[in-house]
Order: sequence, then C-alpha cells, then structure tokens
Amino acid sequence: MRFIAPLTVLVGVLVTLPLPGQEGARGPSRGQAPARPDQPVGPHQPPRHAPPGEQPGQQPAPQAPFTLDAQQQQQVDWVLDAWEKRSAQVKTFTCSFVRREYDEVFGQGDEPTHTDSGEIRYQAPDKGLFWVREPAERQERWVCDGNSVFEFNFATKKLIEYELPPELRGRAIANSPLPFLFGATAESLRHRYFLRLITPSDRQNEVWLQAYPRFREDAANFSRAELILSGREMTPFALQIYLPNGKTRLSYVFEDIRVNATLTNFLQRDPFRVTPPLGWERVVERAQPSEAVRPRTRQR
Repeated sequence: MRFIAPLTVLVGVLVTLPLPGQEGARGPSRGQAPARPDQPVGPHQPPRHAPPGEQPGQQPAPQAPFTLDAQQQQQVDWVLDAWEKRSAQVKTFTCSFVRREYDEVFGQGDEPTHTDSGEIRYQAPDKGLFWVREPAERQERWVCDGNSVFEFNFATKKLIEYELPPELRGRAIANSPLPFLFGATAESLRHRYFLRLITPSDRQNEVWLQAYPRFREDAANFSRAELILSGREMTPFALQIYLPNGKTRLSYVFEDIRVNATLTNFLQRDPFRVTPPLGWERVVERAQPSEAVRPRTRQR
C-alpha cells in the first residue's frame, strides 16, 4: 500500500483555516523560519484507515507517549471540534510555502541543508496539488484529481499515474497520513493520533498541537508532527514533521493563504488537469479494489 507524502503535507496545512471570506491570512514573512515547537517530519506513505468503531486491520502502537488529565483533554477536544467546524466550510484553498530540511547527521545544527519553495492547492472534495517549484533541481510535483494521484518524476521524466481504488475516490485525502482536515472529523483524528497541546507560556496568540501516530502504518510515515496556529482564527503558519529515521526534520512556513477564492478563470487552465510535459513518458499503475495505492516518495 502506497500513497503520496507531499499531499500529506497539503492535508496538514489545512488542519485549521481562516473562515471563508478571509482570503489574505498570512504567517511570518517569506524566508523567516517558524518558531520551533521542537522539531519536524516528512511523511512517506499514508494508509487507509477504518473509521472509528470499525476494525482498522493494523496493530496499534504499544503505548501512548504521554497521558493527559481531564482538563488537558478538554482543551484538545475544543481545538479539534473547532477545526472540524471550519473544515466543513472550506471549498478551495491555496497557499505558498517555504520548506527547510534539517539533517542531524550531515547538517549544521539549526542551519537547513536545503531550502525549497512552492505552492499548495485544494478543491473539495478530493482534488489537491503539491508543487516544489524552486530550486529547479529539487522540483517535486504531485496532483490528485479525485480518481488518480499523479507523480511527476523529474529525474526520469516520467508522469506516473496511481489509480485510486473505487472505495477511496472522493475521500483519499482525508485518509492520508496527516488528515488534519480535508474532511477529517475530530473523532477520526482522536482515533488515529495521540494529540496534545504544547503551546509555550510566552506564546499568547498561538496554539501548538503535537501528534503521535497510534498505528504502525502511520508511524512508518512520521514519528511525530507539530503544527503552529496563529491568531484567534487559528490560521496555520508552520508545520514541522519528524521523519521515522530520527535524523531528518522538515519545516514548512505557509504564506499567502487564500480560502474559498476562485482557483481559475477563463484564461487559466485547471490546476488539477494533468498532461505529460513534452518528451515525458506516461506510466499507469492500476489499482486493485482492496488496496490504497500510494506513489513512492523520495527517501531522505
């Protein structure tokens, strides 16, 4: 079972969004690193999870990494319920991002080994785009049109189409590794993750949420993720993800967030319509009805 890691981040971006009509929410200025909740991770392969009440068909993690008292759990539940209500109002979403990659083995402490920039787009119920545009030699591009996930492999000049099985069409994004929205409910988030608030005492206008996977399939994608939300509307401006290798973290800063704005006009092409670039080969991987197909992701 495979899927697409970058769209995982796309899902993570929408953990919370400004209410419709607030199309210009912004995080830190471009190039500014986020305040560190701790560190970050970049998921690889999202599994298909059974909803709460059904057998997930996978082995749970041995134990919770922390415990919450009643008041702490109540605070987490309030945040999750607020996200769920806002996500139901999101029809379209766009933003730009700056991604920094840190390597504890080959890097220099807090100095990133790589800095990339790109864009994210989403259209309800199940269309998404993740595109690392710069630098050109590190381009990554993934598109989900609701029926298939497309990987642009710039190294081999292949457009790889991973067909989604019928049971995942219309809901694949909500079943990705970090479904912090795009249709994910508060109940499903509690089912899949150990969640807690880790907001520092000196961050008066921020909410920091930390998530650990409950299941082994999710743990294969990330060891933990930390999201920073800003302002009363809890606008997401930073996401940090720890890779399972324990050495690499990815830090995302989101900018120019626009919710429920028109994604195209008559002069623009559909961003979710995929065609191979000139000279590229198109490869199709057929989906089996019982499996969630996920493109392989670049190993770090």
